[in-house]
Amino acid sequence: MSLREPLHRRTLIKILLLITGVSGVIFFALNMSRGLYVLGTVELIVAAYSLLLYRVVSRTEHLDKWILAYLIPFLTTMMFALAQPGASDTIFVWVFLIPQISYLLTGVGRGFVITAFYLFTAACIFLYRFYSSGVISPVSVANIVICAVAIWSFAHHYEHGRERYSRKLLHFAERDSLTGLLNRMRLAELVESEIRNARARQQSVAIVLLDLDYFKTVNDRYGHPAGDEALIFTAEKLQSVVRRTDYIFRLGGEEFCILLPGADLNAGREVAESARRALEQGDFHIGELDVPFTGSFGVAVSGRDGDSLIDLYHAADQRLYAAKHAGRNRVVSDEMELMFSVAEPAD
Repeated sequence: MSLREPLHRRTLIKILLLITGVSGVIFFALNMSRGLYVLGTVELIVAAYSLLLYRVVSRTEHLDKWILAYLIPFLTTMMFALAQPGASDTIFVWVFLIPQISYLLTGVGRGFVITAFYLFTAACIFLYRFYSSGVISPVSVANIVICAVAIWSFAHHYEHGRERYSRKLLHFAERDSLTGLLNRMRLAELVESEIRNARARQQSVAIVLLDLDYFKTVNDRYGHPAGDEALIFTAEKLQSVVRRTDYIFRLGGEEFCILLPGADLNAGREVAESARRALEQGDFHIGELDVPFTGSFGVAVSGRDGDSLIDLYHAADQRLYAAKHAGRNRVVSDEMELMFSVAEPAD
């Protein structure tokens, strides 16, 4: 499961489905014995539905829609039960679960809307059944309302903080701490998904691999802080030549990758050439020193060079090192360039 889908939600929905299934059967038996046949039948249907959903949510990749497919019928059935004249007044304790399960299962945005709607509905039912008939005092009503609002506030605050913390963790997990670019962990996921999307649109995906020329010399001569500056400089130059829909990765050391959804070989080569020029003409400085700075590039495209990350990476990597052997500071994008590369030791 992706980090974008909180791990606790699948476990929580499975637990709730089991609880709903078992409790639905128990309440079916209890309500049928009390003569509440409609309510008992509805609860049995919800119990059976919940147990069927259990198998689905254990396997589905689209958990969000199945959460709503459980939550809306469950809460609606709860409102129906609250409104039944013969239902026990203690059934209203279930209302306090609404903020908890709504926020935990659907997040802050949907959780707020779902909680607001169903708490308001429950309040209307409660006031109609008890307060209007004088069965319960204003003090009791105030206690119940304040308690419900407090639980709602706690649920909102907790889930808002958890989501913010999760976003920070996700950012650190998928991005390079120095340059802020995506890291190798995200490369496989994005390449495979973009290849599938491009194939459905009868398009291709290009990847560009970049290795900085003589980067070890920069580190050795000017120190590692200068090397870090060079990597940040590279990230800025790459960002200046791509579209908003493109992705840039730092794969480690001085190696970078650009993923170009919907791009063919010519488009991939154009972006690589623009990046090459941006580095070459970028006026990289260390202190007051103007330091020459270039990179070598290899380009591969889906379909022509394969349909997996392994195939594309292998093809682009071969061309990158062909660019190194041919003299560096150049782009290699096809097999003819590989054949005519000049043999020269790569750094």
